[in-house]
Amino acid sequence: MRVIVNPKYAHLQKEIEEIPRSFQEKGDVVYDGRNVLKRIGLGSIDVVVKSFKKPHIINRVVYSFFRQSKAERSYIYSMEIQQHGFDTPEPVAMIEQFQSGLLSHSYYICCYDGGETVRSLMDGKVEGNEDKLSAFARYTAALHQAGILHLDYSPGNILIHQNDANEYSFSLVDVNRMQLLSDIDCDTVCRNMCRLCISREVLTYIMTEYASLRGWDVESTVSLALRYSDQFFTHYIYRRAARKEKERHIVSLILFFRLYRSVRKFFSWEPHISRFLLKKEKRIYDTYLCKYDYCELLSADYQ
Repeated sequence: MRVIVNPKYAHLQKEIEEIPRSFQEKGDVVYDGRNVLKRIGLGSIDVVVKSFKKPHIINRVVYSFFRQSKAERSYIYSMEIQQHGFDTPEPVAMIEQFQSGLLSHSYYICCYDGGETVRSLMDGKVEGNEDKLSAFARYTAALHQAGILHLDYSPGNILIHQNDANEYSFSLVDVNRMQLLSDIDCDTVCRNMCRLCISREVLTYIMTEYASLRGWDVESTVSLALRYSDQFFTHYIYRRAARKEKERHIVSLILFFRLYRSVRKFFSWEPHISRFLLKKEKRIYDTYLCKYDYCELLSADYQ
């Protein structure tokens, strides 16, 4: 077992080393999916322990000899974020376990942060949220100008806090996928923001504020951000349906749906063919896809 402990929490070394043995029994589950997060009392502090899913054999080799594990990257990047003057739950430790010389399990431990995610803010409306959204745009611009690019900049990975003066601050979590760059250009920013907002109204507001802060052309920046967002959430519909739907031939149905859409646009001048293809599309969309079209990107075609 390999353990790295933040010197500030060196007095908790023994309790930290016990985490892999006690993880199943201790603590309250915060999230249970591909990875498992638990809130656990450690000495006098509350921590969140993230247990990463056991990697497949190729990644076990990669993480053992060629690349830092997700737990180690989480620890290192959290330190980097704090050193740049931004907030992230304070890193406490990381743990790696090995079997036959290969990484088997890894854990990242950080202090508990009681902030809420920005999900409801990003999925909602601009009216009444202007102060929060402007603060978020300023925060994101400062983050990028400092060269910090969170590669999974999504609502669940950003926490919001409000102080007694009604000022807003933000904190990054799940930082194992991050880059430190000397310059982050407009195209990179717009791509990075693509999964942030279900609401196109909210994304437009944020990117208008962001572009103004960076001195970029507002209209072209907003247009580019919306295009990347629409592309992401369109592909999300297909990915989500392929993963969630129980129909045995769901992947084939999605491929046919996309084919029908492409062919129908090509034959837009032929009403009989267009209507025939539209009918087939609508059946697949209504049955399997509409429930995942959160941004209503395809729904207008099938009303």
